Amino acid sequence: GIQFSDVPNGLAALSKVPSLGWVQIIFFAGVIEGAFGFDDYKNGTPGEYGWKVITSDDPEEKTKKLSAELANGRLAMMA
Repeated sequence: GIQFSDVPNGLAALSKVPSLGWVQIIFFAGVIEGAFGFDDYKNGTPGEYGWKVITSDDPEEKTKKLSAELANGRLAMMA
């Protein structure tokens, strides 16, 4: 097997993961994506998680907060 000391730092470590390990990672991610919350995509309101942090009961405040979140998300994509 592979020893921890044999794994380099950074992106070079990706080449040390065995191909069966990549299959295991992708399979696990697919199971998680497919098994949990799938009905919410069809039936739920996007972004509604049942608790209010960004949203508000006041429509004006909600619009302000969501616009700020959208602007921050766009800024993060540029950085």
